[in-house]
Amino acid sequence: MSEEKRMILEMVKEGKISVDEAEQLLEKTESVESAEDTSDTQKPNSKKFLRIRVTEGDKVKANINIPIALAKVGLKLIPKEKLKVNGEQISIDQILEMIKEGTEGEIVNIDAEDKGKKVKIFIG
Repeated sequence: MSEEKRMILEMVKEGKISVDEAEQLLEKTESVESAEDTSDTQKPNSKKFLRIRVTEGDKVKANINIPIALAKVGLKLIPKEKLKVNGEQISIDQILEMIKEGTEGEIVNIDAEDKGKKVKIFIG
């Protein structure tokens, strides 16, 4: 069983996603695996994750880790209203383009000083 499938099942077990959402992710994983090119250009991203951290003061409000192979599907499951900070929309398409380009490290760092909220999105 692939690492991505194990993570999906673990998210169901922990109640983070529903069975229907897991089924969608598993279907996408299977289609990605069957269509995936096994050339060297694909291998560097195989063990990487898109990581999203939201904190308010010292308290972690959200800690999301999505395998790069599932990033497109996983990001689409996050409600758009949850991807706003200070009224600014975080662009899923721009994040996906950065992943496709092989960008690594921190790609979004938002610090809402008035409320003590911080959003960080990085690849690693």
